[in-house]
Amino acid sequence: MIQEQFDVSRIIGVKIVSRSLTSYTWLPAKQKTFFFGLFKRNAWWSEGFYKCGCYQECYESGCWDASSYTAEELRNSGYILEGHKVYNKPYVTVYLESDYQSTERFDSEQEAKEWVEKLKATSGKTFEIINK
Repeated sequence: MIQEQFDVSRIIGVKIVSRSLTSYTWLPAKQKTFFFGLFKRNAWWSEGFYKCGCYQECYESGCWDASSYTAEELRNSGYILEGHKVYNKPYVTVYLESDYQSTERFDSEQEAKEWVEKLKATSGKTFEIINK
């Protein structure tokens, strides 16, 4: 599997990056309001994970309702969920000669470390491993 992705003899370094917390935040369903929250509308924001932990997204051009995501949608997009916390998957970046690099994502840091050990055994090289 490893040899099909790149020439292992060209490896000059490997970086293992631990999983990291994303900005997705779980928010409960909430009734929409207007005029500084004094008046309730007959509409609701759905419960779910919101990208920046807010029911609305605002930019210079204005504000609009943010999209919510279900746990299944986030898992299918490659995130790791633990309760209401959403993490990016750990990954390994392999640096090759001529400024080429390849990145692989894993479900756990242990899987990433095992993949790097197989890579070392396959290449027969001792290359620098950077943990972040």
